[in-house]
Amino acid sequence: EFRRVLFRSQKKTINLQAAKAEVARQDQIELGQLKDRVSAMLDGKEALKPYRNQIQVDITTEGLRIQIVDAQNRPMFDVGRAVLKEYTREILRSIGVVLNDANYKISLAGHTDAQPYASGERGYSNWELSTDRANASRRGLVGAGVPENRIARVVGKADTEPLLKEDPNNARNRRLSVILLRATGDGGPGGAQEIGNGRGAPKADDAPARRIDITGRGQKK
Repeated sequence: EFRRVLFRSQKKTINLQAAKAEVARQDQIELGQLKDRVSAMLDGKEALKPYRNQIQVDITTEGLRIQIVDAQNRPMFDVGRAVLKEYTREILRSIGVVLNDANYKISLAGHTDAQPYASGERGYSNWELSTDRANASRRGLVGAGVPENRIARVVGKADTEPLLKEDPNNARNRRLSVILLRATGDGGPGGAQEIGNGRGAPKADDAPARRIDITGRGQKK
């Protein structure tokens, strides 16, 4: 009797593992197809061509990641502010239209460079700023038609995950990350590693995300 119970238990485990593997396989296929759609939209839309080199699309352990990064002369926000510039709104609107058809939960993260606040309201820092900016991107996507219930999390990561680790003050470290989360739940709120493109290089540190209640505004020098 014990052997029969053990056999049934092992069979259930194998079936569950097989089901998870199939979901992961379908995830990878669907996310790859969605990546191609997003990239084709970005490449083909005339209004976005001036900003194309500021938009990175890849597949990570968390899911499909779209990063909108600052350029030295073309920031997504004014310094120390969390109000989307009009071209940032247009980028988010265009991305949102493509994401409307994708049945994946979405994670939004704001990132800053390593320059600390030199002044501003007491207690307002890069943590609050990055969270404010992530929330601004949420409003931008919802305004483009993405259902509110598709948003799984909105987090600020300050300067804990620099895109350019060797140059933490570089403008390109200031960015928004939009991630379509895998159905399998692989990856977490920390760093993600790029997969499925032959490079496999880590793009972020394993730093915890922080969700912060915003109560003030500050100015960054």
